[in-house]
Amino acid sequence: MLRRVNFYSICIAFGLSVLLILAGSRYTDNTYYRPSPESHRVIEINIPQQTPTNPYDSSLNIATIMEKTRYKIKIELENYNFTVSSVKKLEDLIMESGGQPLRSIIISTWRSGTTFLGEVLNSVPGNYYHYEPLLNYEIIQIRGSPYSDRALETITKMLKCDYNGMDEYFEYGKTHLHQFSHNTRLWDHCKYRKELCFDADFTSKFCKLFPFQSMKIVRVRLHLIQQLLENKELNIKVVLLIRDPRGVMQSRQHRNFCQPSPDCWKPELLCADMISDYVAASRLIKLYPDRIIVQRYEELALDPNSTVPSLLKFLGISPTTSVEEFLLSHTNVEVSGVSSTFRVSREVPFKWRNVLNYNFVENIQLVCKEALDLWGYKLVHNATHMIKVINTNHSFKV
Repeated sequence: MLRRVNFYSICIAFGLSVLLILAGSRYTDNTYYRPSPESHRVIEINIPQQTPTNPYDSSLNIATIMEKTRYKIKIELENYNFTVSSVKKLEDLIMESGGQPLRSIIISTWRSGTTFLGEVLNSVPGNYYHYEPLLNYEIIQIRGSPYSDRALETITKMLKCDYNGMDEYFEYGKTHLHQFSHNTRLWDHCKYRKELCFDADFTSKFCKLFPFQSMKIVRVRLHLIQQLLENKELNIKVVLLIRDPRGVMQSRQHRNFCQPSPDCWKPELLCADMISDYVAASRLIKLYPDRIIVQRYEELALDPNSTVPSLLKFLGISPTTSVEEFLLSHTNVEVSGVSSTFRVSREVPFKWRNVLNYNFVENIQLVCKEALDLWGYKLVHNATHMIKVINTNHSFKV
């Protein structure tokens, strides 16, 4: 009898153990466990809900977008010192209100630091960024006819916020969205409703809301820009950005867009343009001393905290916290990518000395000696000198 009781006790204990193991596995085996509807509800309650940032979550119409943009610009520039911009109030800089915006143009060539400087200026609150208005011309340098008249007309129309009749510009942008995405204030809307970026009426009206306009151009040589400087209505200011041709050619290596075009991969053409820009700068600075300035990329990269405030002062733009934050976040960390502007900036200007073969550098110097001398860049004499020389810059005068 006692043996039978013990047998039953063992069977009951074993059965309870099996039940406990099965029950426990329901909650510990992630492969097979599926939470009940009640569990889903608890999880959803505990997850913090973010405020939607998509301006189209509420199906905003164009009028509402415009009104919200006006309000945002007003708030962002609430503490802006407008006397630095030679005006009394925000409305004096807004075309929609009968004012004239501050317009600035960066002139340079491919892989010379324009993307970085362009984004610096775009970090100014209330800035409308005309990014590369001549992208549809592909990889060519415009030095005169047959393209110069049409290119300058496009630039002028954009600076006047007149996008009517720019069908080629919009058609190109439909398959090359980066034409619009760098203009962050416009892209905040177009990324959800891309048709807005192709709408001449919307872009014209939207552009006229902004007190500052910036533009970067890498396909037009400086002497042609005199026509824009002569336009009193535009009242533009120009920054000519120059970079050591050895650094430019190093940066252009292995860039797919560059190799098919002689204007991009031939150093003799690059340096001929640098000489042309030097001659044009010397002449235009005498004619428009307060409206054109030369900035070497090397100084900008080595000491952005000094050069950027100087450039902003020249452009008539008051320093802002947003610009300081941009410099802090973009000049002290490396983020990979051909067009990334997150760099340890002080390491960029002379990278060519460590990665280029000296024979390649020597070939560049043979066809670029005059340009190097005019713009204040020292020659390197052998492979050892190229690596060990501390600074290849010296002063220049235009």
